[in-house]
Amino acid sequence: MKTVTIVEISVFERITPLVAGYLQGYAQADPDVGPEYDFTVYSTSVKTPLAEIVRAVLRTDSDIYAVSCYVWNMGLVRKLVAALRAARPQAHIILGGPQVMHHAGRYLDPSDPWTVVCNGEGEQTFTAYLGELTESSPDLSRVEGISFADGSGGLITTAERPRIADLNLIPSPYLGSLFGPEYSVAMLETNRGCPYHCGFCYWGAATNDRVYRFDEERVRDEMSWMARNDVQFLYIADANWGMLGRDVDLSRHLADSAKEHGSPSVVYFSAAKNKPHAVTKIVEMFQGSGLIATQPISLQTLSPTTLRVIDRANIKLQAFGAIQDDLQARGMSSFVELIWPLPGETLASFQDGISTLCGKNAQTIIAYPHLLLHNTPIYRDRDRLGLVCRPAGEGVAEAEIVVQTEDVSRVDFEAGMWFFYAAHALHNTRSLRTLSRYLVERGLTTHGELLSAFVSWWQRQPPGDPVVQFVADSIAHASYYDIGNYGHHIHNVLHEHRSVFGRQLDDFVRSQPWWDETGARAAFEFDVVSRPYIYSNTPLDRLDGPFEFLRVLRRDGRKIGISVDERVKALDVGHPVVDGQPAGTSFSIDHKQMQYPYMATQSIEHNANYCHGMIEKVENISPVWTVEQR
Repeated sequence: MKTVTIVEISVFERITPLVAGYLQGYAQADPDVGPEYDFTVYSTSVKTPLAEIVRAVLRTDSDIYAVSCYVWNMGLVRKLVAALRAARPQAHIILGGPQVMHHAGRYLDPSDPWTVVCNGEGEQTFTAYLGELTESSPDLSRVEGISFADGSGGLITTAERPRIADLNLIPSPYLGSLFGPEYSVAMLETNRGCPYHCGFCYWGAATNDRVYRFDEERVRDEMSWMARNDVQFLYIADANWGMLGRDVDLSRHLADSAKEHGSPSVVYFSAAKNKPHAVTKIVEMFQGSGLIATQPISLQTLSPTTLRVIDRANIKLQAFGAIQDDLQARGMSSFVELIWPLPGETLASFQDGISTLCGKNAQTIIAYPHLLLHNTPIYRDRDRLGLVCRPAGEGVAEAEIVVQTEDVSRVDFEAGMWFFYAAHALHNTRSLRTLSRYLVERGLTTHGELLSAFVSWWQRQPPGDPVVQFVADSIAHASYYDIGNYGHHIHNVLHEHRSVFGRQLDDFVRSQPWWDETGARAAFEFDVVSRPYIYSNTPLDRLDGPFEFLRVLRRDGRKIGISVDERVKALDVGHPVVDGQPAGTSFSIDHKQMQYPYMATQSIEHNANYCHGMIEKVENISPVWTVEQR
């Protein structure tokens, strides 16, 4: 019997190796292939040292190694494959995944006939490949969907294999007992495909409009399995959750299962692009069952020029504003996804877009770097679009980050990153929420001007400031490639360097020309006492003043009692709870919401990922104001 090791190196620890489960399950179900092979799955995270990965994989001493290749692990995979080839010169190696498919010339050594690349979906191709290797004289040219060296310095690419239309031919690794209860994070796939053709994304380009589905009953059973097996974090891996009518019913089943079993506790998904009301209904069901969830809104850009270039349509801004108002009225979170810089975007349009979103009450705005992905339309047009990239990922990934386009210089790019880090620190944390609204409504500034002024103030700070230095280093070293970097920024401003950032806020507002406005000073005091906490055990701010308009009456755990000077009523600062209350009313501010405690024993990567997830669900950590007495 031949032996196979399937290697999956993921971003997260203790996550179900779904690809490996699919590959093994499909191969084992084949009556000709299954009995011929013994399978081992090695699953780890990109944080695992390379030497440890190599030792673990070599210990399996297999005939065949199958490795999943993605932009985030390809640096490690290249080194692992080199080590495998050196130690097992005649072992068969098959590489699959979006990073290598259709790029065999980049990843195959023409002198190595023992390594192949899978082009497309893996299950059927992998099984056919294993079947061919059982023959007395294997001929890989008979396997559809692969590329390999021809032995004379060239490459052979076989005929393209059609996509799997009946996904139920792939056995469930959850229901088939390939996965045990040791995983705290699970991936769930209910369909495959995307009807959109966004230029920066391979999903739609790879699937040609067709969306195929797993049977609904199977999906329900997998959700139930996850709930029973104490999976805490669930990632729904569909391109557009909420797009299909059945997604609402499936979400209801997941919510009911979570309520019954107490898990999962957090669910993540990519939302349907043009079904915001269905997605709102889904998030409301999740939250009603105790699941921590947020509504993603993937705009990517507000520039009409860029939308034409990347072949994308967004929901109208008026509809977006109405959705934000509705979500906030329901106490539900959402976050907007942008990409910087896309072709056609300029620094001014990017800044204007963020300013517009702030004005439309976007709860959280995340500007991802433009990761140039293989096989996408933009990747093919990179020269025509004038894209300039820099590497990122510190040898673990094989990422190319766009840092220049025809319309964005390198200086512009870095200015846009400073602008986003400022928005992340101010807008996303609601650190100046009341003040910014007050100033904008009175025409004293715009959201964009406020953020630009803060960036200018930041950049004038003396060397050694931990918050500013983190931002500067992140931009200089492209640390923003790792999404945990954004969480680390939140960890800094709301926890580790909370007092430093608090002083920055105070010094900044006092340096601005509008500080003489009495209402501005009052609005800022509301922001000081309302600044949220990302952890449940971060020490509370001292709040020992001096306050001009507020007075702290008492502290009770993480709840603060305050009174408001009677002058505030006439100032109309725009606070939703305080405005309209009679003089003499006191209020309580409860900071204990759905935060988890800071765990000093965990790595900064662990805590940063938590912070990123929670800032996307800012309603779940925002303090609650209530009227205490009149």
